[in-house]
Amino acid sequence: MSSTTTAGLISLVPSSGIQFLDIDFDVDRLPRGSRSFWEETLREQVDHEGKSPVILRVLEQDADGNLADPVTRQVPAAEETYAISRAQALEAFLNKWVPLPYFRVHARGADGKEVYDRGPSNWARAYIAELPQRDAEGRSHRLVLAFDTALMPRAPERPYVAPAPEDSARQQEFAPVCGHAENAWFLNESWVGQWLEEGFRELRQAQRGGRALRPEDFPHACEHWARYLGFLGLLEGIGILPRIRLVDVVSDNRGYAPINVDLVLDVGNSRTCGLLVEESQDAPSLNNSSVLALRDLSRPEHVYARPFESRVEFAVGSFGRDAISRRSGRANAFRWPSPVRVGPEAMRLAAATQGNEGATGISSPKRYLWDRRPNVQGWRFNGRASDGVTTEPPVSGPFMAHVTETGEALRMLRGRGQPAVRARFSRSAMFTFLLAELLMQAVSQINAPATRAARRFADVPRRLRRVILTLPPAMPLAEQKILRERAEGAIKLAWDMLGWTEAGPTAPPEPRVLLNLDEATATQVVWLYTEITQRLQGDAAGFFELAGRVRPERGPNPCLRVASIDIGGGTTDLMVVTWSVENRDTIVPRQEFREGFKIAGDEVLEGLITHLVLPQLGDALRAAGMSDPQAFLRQTLGGDRGGQSEVERHLRRQFVAQVLEPVGLGVLHAYERIEGRVMGELFRATIGAVLAGEAQPANPRAIAFFETAARQGGARGFAIADVEVAADARRVEAVIQATLGPVLADLCEVVWHYDCDVLLLSGRPSRLRAVTDIVLAKSPVPPHRMIGMHRYAVGGWYPFRDANARIEDPKTSAAVGAMLCALAEGRLESFLMRTSQLGMKSTARYIGRMEISGQIREQGVLLSEVDLEKRPNPGDEVTFTMTFAAPTFLGFRQLPIERWPATPLYALEFANPESVPRMALPLRVKIRRADMDPDAPGQEEKREDFRVEEIEDSEGTALRRTDVEIRLQTMKSEAGYWRDTGVVGMA
Repeated sequence: MSSTTTAGLISLVPSSGIQFLDIDFDVDRLPRGSRSFWEETLREQVDHEGKSPVILRVLEQDADGNLADPVTRQVPAAEETYAISRAQALEAFLNKWVPLPYFRVHARGADGKEVYDRGPSNWARAYIAELPQRDAEGRSHRLVLAFDTALMPRAPERPYVAPAPEDSARQQEFAPVCGHAENAWFLNESWVGQWLEEGFRELRQAQRGGRALRPEDFPHACEHWARYLGFLGLLEGIGILPRIRLVDVVSDNRGYAPINVDLVLDVGNSRTCGLLVEESQDAPSLNNSSVLALRDLSRPEHVYARPFESRVEFAVGSFGRDAISRRSGRANAFRWPSPVRVGPEAMRLAAATQGNEGATGISSPKRYLWDRRPNVQGWRFNGRASDGVTTEPPVSGPFMAHVTETGEALRMLRGRGQPAVRARFSRSAMFTFLLAELLMQAVSQINAPATRAARRFADVPRRLRRVILTLPPAMPLAEQKILRERAEGAIKLAWDMLGWTEAGPTAPPEPRVLLNLDEATATQVVWLYTEITQRLQGDAAGFFELAGRVRPERGPNPCLRVASIDIGGGTTDLMVVTWSVENRDTIVPRQEFREGFKIAGDEVLEGLITHLVLPQLGDALRAAGMSDPQAFLRQTLGGDRGGQSEVERHLRRQFVAQVLEPVGLGVLHAYERIEGRVMGELFRATIGAVLAGEAQPANPRAIAFFETAARQGGARGFAIADVEVAADARRVEAVIQATLGPVLADLCEVVWHYDCDVLLLSGRPSRLRAVTDIVLAKSPVPPHRMIGMHRYAVGGWYPFRDANARIEDPKTSAAVGAMLCALAEGRLESFLMRTSQLGMKSTARYIGRMEISGQIREQGVLLSEVDLEKRPNPGDEVTFTMTFAAPTFLGFRQLPIERWPATPLYALEFANPESVPRMALPLRVKIRRADMDPDAPGQEEKREDFRVEEIEDSEGTALRRTDVEIRLQTMKSEAGYWRDTGVVGMA
């Protein structure tokens, strides 16, 4: 929430996590005067060290114009006083969390003034940051207020540190208490004094430029308190601190039912998009949706309300000096329980790592759902300690009591696991942590005062009802099973970390997980909804008569066959659906074909780096005197090599991520902006100019790593910032054509075969002119029936629309389509759809041994025309036998076409490679699909689950089934994706 400088009354929902209030203000409108202080020494009192105590007196002008203590009427000598200016009051608290005195309003005294309780003392904090530039109203700074909404029963003879359940029951009000007479007891709390003193010491250290502090740097013993009182006075003077009233969440008869909210997520390999859809209390409305916004915990003045990067980094979410806070008597105040950060914050943290910390995160947990193996090295928190040198410790914290060492949520294992001692979480488990963090952000957002204030029934608490996830159309069922487990585990983990597992009046029920919609179909729903409700005012039958046609196999009424190609960062997917209308208003889908290939936008980026950026980098190295720049680049960026340190590998990853990727993206974004048929130069810039425009600067150590290696390789005077990179449209289109051309050609062939009426193109790469040209060249549908979702006119209902009510980012269409599906079963006016008939099916029809090229040759097919969807009869088996002498991949494809791209599914390898020399090779391995009960829940995903049944060596001797391991692995490179490894190919 960005408010004006008018204070008011704001309601908070107890037990809704940490709640934030964003209040912008103009620092120039703050009172300009200074406040004067006198430190009175009580000389008649002496402690055991021979020192006399000091009392800080706040001075005011008396009737004679002298600075006097209003309590004792004493007028100190001028040389014994000092003043704190506005700037001094602010500087000590910029970009730092500080406790704030928000006390319970007890009553009104005889003089009409409010009387406050002694607490709660540790539930409110403030953070002030300067805005990058003044906003439209001229405001220069942002004040972030944070409230820990957890309730704590009050205990006799114990400090009142947090709101109590009875405060909620009484809908108690709390007020900021800035007057020194009323909050003196708060300032005298030892933990508050220590907090302020440490902060002041850090300010002095920064002013000294890191040099050792001297006694003369602290001429006043109580200056830290004086500055804090000045800080409170400034906030009070401009009236920006609101009063707080708690909502009743504990009474048996509360008079309301919580409002349900659905969290819709499209988690991509590169970017993620989220929506929060609130259930309407009367007429259903899409206006009750909002974008999932991420609060940056390390820079809390930033909130990101847009699609965000899927990057995950381990980092401690801190709200100040936790060790000091615990001395207040409240052990877990302001504990953000999730151990990871996501999106822009994770990207910034990853860019700042030095390389010797160890593993702190990965670029995309979704890519590694298959990898359940423990991380041998363990994970560490990202970042540096306060000394700027010491690395953060290995990942630890209270959350580890709820997960195993490999990251499985303990409650998913039903008592079969042990709490983690070391953070050796698998890469697959990172998806659990990703979703748990997004749940934390969602729980905070749905009950945020700003969110509720924009809705009806602003004082009614919200709770998550469902978590709806979209999936790639051709995701293997085995991965779907893991993803469902991860999503359900994330919910259980989040509820455990929030302390909501135990049933109680403030503990909301756990939301359900829905996984029945793919991203490409979701895009079709957006298009259908817009065409029917915005163009034809809800006349579904009329639209189908206009745009569809009669297909005898689908009945006498017109139906519409829609194909959608969704090009994301990690996959390119196709879905063909035939839509029909029943009773003139009910839309019924029938899924005809689905396919997906792991060639997409990230491969285009890699191609631009390989074929366009690196050759020009090589030319610059040759001009600097290097004799063989190709060999140098291959050695430096082409992979790991013997004797290479982990720091060198990390700096290579950073160089690729922070130098080469921004240049490649700069070329790609320039190409996105071209208009018409321009074919000339579209990009020319030095690498230094490109990096200067990045929000997060490149790590100087990563640049030095490359430049040092270049000098050692013979380049003289070489500087990466001086290298100029140019690109014209023809070269960029050649890369796009080589990367996406074959995939799109195959998918267009399917669209043509199914005789589709409309083809939709979605995903950010669909904005590229070359992509449209490739599809137009194949003409799977008439050109006027080909619709790009970028800039598609949707109307005012679309959450991510631009100023002209068009889709600004095609990535968002999948999440919005999933939102529509969540509402379309009778909850949207003029749009009724049988979404229950949508589901994810197996695309594995031909299973076999994969070649290095990624294809399954005819001689490598092991199962042909298999129908894994068919209900098995008792005694039916799906088996195959293969020869095995070396590690290999088993994959699948959907069509009986040898050139059709295959998808990796399983890695087959020796369990103990050291025993291989004693084996009579090749082995004959019989593999069987795992047993499944079609009537039992959760069995759908087992349709692609295979196990080793028998092993026999070349001499006919039976071996143990455990001698050969079949392991799910849907990525050919076990080391990881190029954006994680920093390994790029050479042209």
